[in-house]
Amino acid sequence: MTLSLSGDDLYRLLLDLVAIPSVSFSEQENEAADFIYTRLSELEYFRRNPSFLRKLPAAKGDPLQRNAVAALVKAPSGGKKTVILTGHFDVVDAEAYGPLKSLAFSPEVLTKRIGELEISKDAQSDLASGEYLFGRGVSDMKSGIALEMGLLAEISRAEDFPANILFLAVPDEENTSAGMRGAVPWLVRLREEWGLEYAAALNGEPSVGGRDVSAGAVYLGTIGKIMPFFLCVGKEAHVGDYFDGVSASLITANLALTLEGAASTSETRDGRSFPPLACLRFRDLVRNYSVTLPERAVAYYNLLTVEKTPARVLDEMKSAAAEALRKTLERLEEQNELIRAGGGTFPSMKSFAPRVIDFSELFSKANAKCKDLAVELEAFAGSLPSSLDERDRCVETASFLLDLSGEKGPLVVVGFLPPFYPPRVNQRKTAGERALLRSIDRLKQDGRELGLDITSVEVFQGIMDLSYFGFQGDPRDLDVLARNMPLWGKEYHFPLEDLKKLDVPVTNFGPIGKDDHKNTERLHLPYFLDTLPFLFRKFVGYLAGGHEE
Repeated sequence: MTLSLSGDDLYRLLLDLVAIPSVSFSEQENEAADFIYTRLSELEYFRRNPSFLRKLPAAKGDPLQRNAVAALVKAPSGGKKTVILTGHFDVVDAEAYGPLKSLAFSPEVLTKRIGELEISKDAQSDLASGEYLFGRGVSDMKSGIALEMGLLAEISRAEDFPANILFLAVPDEENTSAGMRGAVPWLVRLREEWGLEYAAALNGEPSVGGRDVSAGAVYLGTIGKIMPFFLCVGKEAHVGDYFDGVSASLITANLALTLEGAASTSETRDGRSFPPLACLRFRDLVRNYSVTLPERAVAYYNLLTVEKTPARVLDEMKSAAAEALRKTLERLEEQNELIRAGGGTFPSMKSFAPRVIDFSELFSKANAKCKDLAVELEAFAGSLPSSLDERDRCVETASFLLDLSGEKGPLVVVGFLPPFYPPRVNQRKTAGERALLRSIDRLKQDGRELGLDITSVEVFQGIMDLSYFGFQGDPRDLDVLARNMPLWGKEYHFPLEDLKKLDVPVTNFGPIGKDDHKNTERLHLPYFLDTLPFLFRKFVGYLAGGHEE
């Protein structure tokens, strides 16, 4: 089977890719990597230049030893300018398909039977149109991978393309982007080894299709994600001596009232607002039942960012923690007074001195009390159940350090949990960013000539790997993140120093899909097979600095 941008070749390649159930954090991810590598190795270009096609061990410390795939096609001119085509080949699981789960990776069969499930009217309408292919990964994002592979193959056979093309396909985007985090050091290394200058990075994630599927969208940047956590430490007391203590549950509740959905945590860019803070989990850290006020509780929040740095977020969260402590003690004082004023027999509430510290301060306090903290932490991490995810392991580590430090409440420890995605937007500051904007203008003009209205969107609101093509801000802000995340560099590997060495303008332009991650995930076939290949090739040519007609 030929690799190309022809409709028949793209369709067959898409079916082959989707047939591999490469669910994130599974061994099948490497099956997808092997398939991509093998198909590219069949190209004459890589037979002549085998060193330009590589499997990259993308995730440091990965128990599954998953690989990314990198393939470089050099421009005939021998120049350094390079356009990166990137995407992920993992998918979310197929549990949502219920009785049709076994067909999730067989799109043609699933499309014939998806109507057996209870699906939305919009999905029913699309199914009846005959223009959509249903299946896990058809939209997010194996169609984008197929498109990039087809274009790479065609460019490898051309003799006049104006820039180098580096194709980079990674695992694990749907989990914590371990694949792209592991690939960042390779981008730095290959840039030096192959003598490249990265002009732009183009991802092929799908546009979110509405009723009008005549054209997709091109995105100029991607949103960031950061997860502050709050280890709330109260003051233990028997419930019979309620006002002798402070419940960590009450601190957590006041924290939620201060932060949950707060307008002040929503960022705005170019008149568009983004979601505010949302609590993803809160729980006490009580080990066993007792009639004692809970001494510890934890809450962690999801914050989507377009400009805020880790340093700024940390300052804002410390202020919020101080406010929650203030409200907690004020409420206790008020309720104590009300009970006493009504003839109650409780004594006056005890006086407390609340504090807020960040994780780096907690670490320093524990280090001062412990002779060999590194050994203690390693032993503790080894004792944790393997079933705990990265976030829970970080929380347990923070609580362990609190024990070692001897610090007592009322107190809130503020820090960060994985994963972290830096925002990456087009600031119109660099020559590369401005050149990318010109390329988008030319793409939109091509669309208009076809009768299509391609829209441009400043920020892609879904999390994606384009976040890792450089850090926009003071590099020292990343150091703040590193110091305040438990298990940083031990169990959560982040390419901090290499990320500081990259500054690649990014954009996203891909197929039109709907309902990613749902059982009605689907791809609009006419656009993908008949229209997009022409537009995608033109766009990559503009990014490369060419003038293809």
